[in-house]
Amino acid sequence: MKIMSDFIIQPAEHNDLHSVITLWRERMTIISQSVPHLRSHIPAETDHFAHLHTCLNLPNTAFICGKQQGEIIGYILGTLRDEMCLIHEMVLDAHAYHRGLAKALVGAIQTRFIATAPMPIAICVPRYYAVEQAFWRGLGARDWKEITWQTSPLYQWMMLSSAPQNKPM
Repeated sequence: MKIMSDFIIQPAEHNDLHSVITLWRERMTIISQSVPHLRSHIPAETDHFAHLHTCLNLPNTAFICGKQQGEIIGYILGTLRDEMCLIHEMVLDAHAYHRGLAKALVGAIQTRFIATAPMPIAICVPRYYAVEQAFWRGLGARDWKEITWQTSPLYQWMMLSSAPQNKPM
């Protein structure tokens, strides 16, 4: 596995969507391999592409990409809802390790939504994807069941009681 750490964090743009959907497709492949009986709950790629396209222009949405040499290596998608920050998905390049990328993406969401008024962060995490759950637990997240909206059986929600502490990378 290659270790890379030179990247930039910036808002997603329309021309980033094809690369973003490629990363999302790889993530869905990994998730579906671990829970084949739940494959029917994975949204159609065209539907998800349309959703991401819509997210580019929503005022209470942060759609942020990590790029390395012009290529998308990860992204995070978050919104404000019910006086909390919701992180709907964070997807990283599964082919190389980019030191600090996940924390940089989370930091970008914090900067966008939480810098002026700290608020809880709820994270939608794949239910059967221990690696991603471990990342969030490492930041202090815990399982959260007080959800007031419908969710997919593929996912569970976790909660950071406040903005994650800046821990060394």
